[in-house]
Amino acid sequence: MAGLWNTWVDHATGEVHESFTMLTINADAHPLMRRMHKPDPKLPPDQQDKRSVIPIELSDVDRWLAGAVRDAQALLKLAPLTCLTQSL
Repeated sequence: MAGLWNTWVDHATGEVHESFTMLTINADAHPLMRRMHKPDPKLPPDQQDKRSVIPIELSDVDRWLAGAVRDAQALLKLAPLTCLTQSL
């Protein structure tokens, strides 16, 4: 999964913290992933933002971790439907 992390030190306490997050991408147009989130009853249908984590292929891990910004941007895409349905 595409993600970001950082290690930082709280200068007041000296405590070391690890921060992590998984990146997501809009999945409104994806036939499977757009069905994954419960609708927000407070929002109209055109504002129901469906999100998906971003899969990173094993062969692209080095490119994700050490590549240029354009390399990382090229990896920000939804999983192909065929990839998701092969395990069903």
